[in-house]
Amino acid sequence: MSQENIDNLRHYSRKMVRELGILEIEKDNDKASPQRWHALIEISQNPKITVSQLSQNLVLHISTVSRILNSMVEDKLVQYDINSDRREKSLQITAKGLKELKRIDDFSNSKIVNAFRFLGEKDQNQIVEAIKKYSLALEKSRVSNETKKIKILTVSTSRLLRQQIKTMVANIQKNEFVIPVTDETNACILDIESNFYYNNSYNFWYAVDDAGALIGCIALRKIDKNNGELKKLFVVKEYRGQKVAQALMSKLLKAAQEHKFQHLYLGTVDVLKMAQSFYLKYGFKKISKQDLPKSFDICNLDTLFLKAKTSEII
Repeated sequence: MSQENIDNLRHYSRKMVRELGILEIEKDNDKASPQRWHALIEISQNPKITVSQLSQNLVLHISTVSRILNSMVEDKLVQYDINSDRREKSLQITAKGLKELKRIDDFSNSKIVNAFRFLGEKDQNQIVEAIKKYSLALEKSRVSNETKKIKILTVSTSRLLRQQIKTMVANIQKNEFVIPVTDETNACILDIESNFYYNNSYNFWYAVDDAGALIGCIALRKIDKNNGELKKLFVVKEYRGQKVAQALMSKLLKAAQEHKFQHLYLGTVDVLKMAQSFYLKYGFKKISKQDLPKSFDICNLDTLFLKAKTSEII
């Protein structure tokens, strides 16, 4: 990319921020800020979102998000659901918050509508698509930088490693989410050759931090020549919100494309709200159990099922 293009992109990005009125929010309210507006929008679009999820979505440190939320709770724009862990308290917008959100929407929509009066429909569509691509590219760049210290490795034949992964998964399921798993629920982790080895490759990966500690895992099971099944995506609590799940998903998606899978399916449990939000963000859609392929490996604990077209996964 030429320096001229870089300079122009920076210049017009600053100009767009000014013209959208972001620098003026709000002249008559010293509590208001762009972060506060974005937080309110995210909460409205993601019912029951938690503080840690909001921090991840806004790309802000959780302490900063907590300060913003405390101010918003004080002003009765949002409220917390009761939960033992403050970081995992879910949030919901109040009636007053909805009224404020409408004011934000009216202000923002008027800016766009008034500007688009000077553009034809073709230019309007091109602008929307270009901004979408640019924002996604920025996100991918940020995630890439954040995950440089995280290593995604292919599982080995080591029985000890497999047992460690199985124990990590079971601890998350039983101790954190009180899911009634049995030893059989995660037995496939020990017998990877039977469950995740095909096309001359192991399709089970695990994540370690810069100290070599096990922090997550993911697997891709072959349903048939056109379809794959995402299984065993788990990240330890201390590393959630730090792009470990995204790094694992990236590894799986690359493998799914190499295997030429057209669709990916998965089953999950209703209590895993953060996981559901993660999958939906990637483009998965909820489907009924009856819509699963015949060879889908149904776990008796799964209550929700999702599907995505591999080529459309973000």
